[in-house]
Amino acid sequence: MSIGRALRSKRGFGVFWLGFSVSVLGDAITRTTLIWYVFDLTGSSVSLGWLSLCFTAPVIIGGMAAGWLLDQYDRRTIIAIDSLLKSLVVISVPVLAAFDAMPLWYVYAVASVFGFLMMIPLAGVPSLLPALVSHDDLNAANALETIGYTAGGVLGPPLAGLLIAQVGPLEALYIDAATYLVFAWAVWRCRPRAEDGHSETRDATGLLAAARVIARSPVLASTTLMYLVFNVGLGALLVVVPVFADTVLGGGPEIYGLLLGCIAVGELVGSVAIGFVRLPIAEGLAICLAALLSGVAIAAVAISHGATGAAFALALYGAFSAPLTIWGQTLRMKVIPAGFHGRCFAIMRTLMQSGGPIGGVSAGFAIPVLGVRAAIAGIALITCVVGGLGLTIAELRHAR
Repeated sequence: MSIGRALRSKRGFGVFWLGFSVSVLGDAITRTTLIWYVFDLTGSSVSLGWLSLCFTAPVIIGGMAAGWLLDQYDRRTIIAIDSLLKSLVVISVPVLAAFDAMPLWYVYAVASVFGFLMMIPLAGVPSLLPALVSHDDLNAANALETIGYTAGGVLGPPLAGLLIAQVGPLEALYIDAATYLVFAWAVWRCRPRAEDGHSETRDATGLLAAARVIARSPVLASTTLMYLVFNVGLGALLVVVPVFADTVLGGGPEIYGLLLGCIAVGELVGSVAIGFVRLPIAEGLAICLAALLSGVAIAAVAISHGATGAAFALALYGAFSAPLTIWGQTLRMKVIPAGFHGRCFAIMRTLMQSGGPIGGVSAGFAIPVLGVRAAIAGIALITCVVGGLGLTIAELRHAR
C-alpha cells in the first residue's frame, strides 16, 4: 500500500484527486458561510436546524437517482455535469445578493439543491476509485479521499471565517463556484479502466438487487446502520458548534471556523496515519474502537471550559472518526461486485447521510430546552453506543 504509488497511477488518479480536493475546499467554504449567514441573520438555533435539514434531507431522494445514473451511464460524465450544475447554483447566491434580490428562503433552496446533488460525488468518487488504482492501492486511495475531505475541512472553515469577518458572508461563494469548474476539468483528465462486471449488470438489475447485496452481507449491513447513527451525532454536532462558539465561548465567526478547522486537522492526521501504516488488527474491530473513542472525545468537549480545551477535544474527535470512512470503504469495495458499485454506494451513503438531518433538527430543538453542554453530552452518548453495538457483531469484529 502506498499513497505515492496511488498518486502516480497512469490512470490519472493524481489529477482526479487534486481536483476533488479543490472542490471539497469550496464545499467547506459554502457550508460554513451559509450556516453563519443564517445564524447571524436570525440568531436562532431552530433556523440552523432547518438549514441542516435542507443540506442533508434531499440526499435521501438524490441518492437513489445518483446510484442509478452512476451505474447506467459513464461515471466521469455524471460527476462532471454535477460539478457544473453546482457551480451555477452556488454563484447565483452572491450574484442575486449584489442586486438585493436574495430572500432568506433562497438560501434554504440552494442548500436543498446542494443536498440533492451531494450523493453524486459521495457515491461517484468511491465507485470510480477501483478503476483508477490497483487493488493493492485501494486503502491508500481511500485514505487520500478522506485526506481530500479533511484538508478542505482544515482550510475551508477558518478561511470562510476570515472572509466573513473581512468582506462579508456571501462573497466567499465565488471561490466555491470556481472550485467546481476545476473538479470538472480534472474528472475529464483521468482515464479509468473498464471494470469486470460493470457492463453486464448495467441494465440487468436495479436498486432492489443492490439492496439485496447489502442486506445479505453482515459487514455491509452493520457498517451502514452504524454510520447512520454515527451521523445522527455528527449532524447534531455541526448545529451545536456555532451556538457553543457564540454563547459558551463568547466568540464570533473566527472561533466557529477555528473549531471546525480543529475537527478537520484531527481528521487529516488520522487519515494520513492510515494511509502509511498497516493496521495490526482487523478493520472491523478498528471501526468499533474508533467509534467508541470518538464518543469519549465529544464528552471532553461537553466538560471543557475554554476554547483551547474544546479545540483539542474536537481535534481528537476528528482523528478517531476519520479512519471510519477509510476502513469501511475498503471493506465495502472488496465485498461489492464491480457492476453494483454505483448503486450500492449510493444506497449505503444515502442511508448514512440520512442521519445528518435527524441529528441537525433534533439538536436545533434540543438546545433551547437542554442547554448546549447537555446536548453535547447526548451526542457523546450516541457515538459511544455506535461503537459498543458494533463490538457485538462477530462478522464485523473479524472483517479484514
